[in-house]
Amino acid sequence: MKLIVFGMVSVDSLTLKVVDTVLPDGIASIAAAAEEETPTPIADTADSEANRAAQAEAEADQAAEARTEADLPEEWKALKRKEEELAIKERTLKEMEASIRAEAVRVEKMHAEIKSMLDDAKEIKDKRVKQLVDMLSNTKAKKAAEILQSMDDDLAVKVLSGMRGRQAGEILSFVDAKKAAKLSEALTKLQIPFNENVQ
Repeated sequence: MKLIVFGMVSVDSLTLKVVDTVLPDGIASIAAAAEEETPTPIADTADSEANRAAQAEAEADQAAEARTEADLPEEWKALKRKEEELAIKERTLKEMEASIRAEAVRVEKMHAEIKSMLDDAKEIKDKRVKQLVDMLSNTKAKKAAEILQSMDDDLAVKVLSGMRGRQAGEILSFVDAKKAAKLSEALTKLQIPFNENVQ
């Protein structure tokens, strides 16, 4: 339509096909009539130059598609190799990342199992200490002091902290003076006494 408006008389066949598909029938017939008139030399020259340029561009595109890897310049080949190397490294890193995640999950599971075992061991130890507290509470003070004297200081403090104050004091009166002082001092520093059995 622009060709008609600007007074160009010559219309090439490609333009005519486009006009046929885009414009209504009435306008297409006007464009066809314009093509039948005698072309001007300027329009012929422009058409032929445009056709030659389009044809050269199409040939260049076909030649570019037909190129093989052997035709590529060395820089492109080097870039292609680098791209392949990076792809391999990326796959390796992803595999390593998956392996590390699996290892972290395994370590966390082991950590949870060890923590559970330690908690169980602590619970068993606490039960045994409580049993020892009960046993020494039912023993005469002099005999309990002899047993306490031979115990580890930490265990002795735990046992004493599980007893009633009067009973622990009576037993400490039969323990060696240095050890009794040490145990008494440790008892005052003890922050978490047994909740059960303390009466």
